[in-house]
Amino acid sequence: MKILLSAILIALTAAGAQSAIMLHGGHDHTPAGVVLTAQKQPAIEATGSVNAVNAGKRTVNITHAPIRALGWPAMTMDFTVAKGVDLAILKRGSEVVFTLSRGADGIYKIDRISTR
Repeated sequence: MKILLSAILIALTAAGAQSAIMLHGGHDHTPAGVVLTAQKQPAIEATGSVNAVNAGKRTVNITHAPIRALGWPAMTMDFTVAKGVDLAILKRGSEVVFTLSRGADGIYKIDRISTR
């Protein structure tokens, strides 16, 4: 019985390590069968330049500098923006500072943004 319990604990620990897979830009790169658990993580600050704003879909396309906290290189991507964030302040070419947080769905979204 102890051997069976040990084997189960080892399997659960290995599965938990797989849940650390990065999700970004609305794309889920999680292998099939891996279940991610919602964990409260600290917000991550980043900088970039606005390319486009879609108020109807609450998304903003940003070319951002590397985000070291996530291991992301500099790139251009769409981000979902949380409700309550004022998109009216954003214009194409605006230099911005923004904060990302990981939602319960594992996707990073902008929860604060300001122009520089």
